[in-house]
Amino acid sequence: MAISVRLTDLSLPAIDRKRLFGIILAVVAALLVLVLTRPEAQVPVLVASGDLVAGQALTATDVAVRYVASSEGLVEGVVLGDLSDWSLRVPLQAGEPLLPSLMLPPEMLASPNVIALSLDQSHAVLGRLVAGDRVDIYRTTDGGFDTAPVTELVAAGVYVVEARVDTDGLNSDQVDLLLAVDEDLALLIAGSARHGEIDLVRVAP
Repeated sequence: MAISVRLTDLSLPAIDRKRLFGIILAVVAALLVLVLTRPEAQVPVLVASGDLVAGQALTATDVAVRYVASSEGLVEGVVLGDLSDWSLRVPLQAGEPLLPSLMLPPEMLASPNVIALSLDQSHAVLGRLVAGDRVDIYRTTDGGFDTAPVTELVAAGVYVVEARVDTDGLNSDQVDLLLAVDEDLALLIAGSARHGEIDLVRVAP
């Protein structure tokens, strides 16, 4: 006995194109709202926790953390870190942000003055000096007729505040330096520059 089975096509309800388009638009609009209303990422920066005076070494209790949208031009972080014992050039009121341009390294507390020195690159580590380096300063003087030149150490571990290589003009081989000094060291370096030839040696950290 043969059994015949007849299959009939199942028809699914067609989705209205207008309704589908409306759903897509609603999803896109919801995504746009999420993007536009999403809060900006916040970056931690350091601010003065109270009124701070100039010239005083900073400690952890002197700073607080504030979150801002951009840390450009500010000191980013939640702790002082490498800036511990640095000081301020000018006083700050509570809540004011710390600015790198207002900070002084601890070396400049001991040697608060700055002296300028310009040397040929061949006498200044080929110009490979940056702020924060330390240099030993040597002076070579001509002993005169039939006398060998004399080289002596003038100053050790002098802090480099700024170093710049002149790449334009007649002084393209010149290195311009700012060094942190006290009064005695300033006199010594100034006198050495006028009575001999100066050479710098970069001190290993």
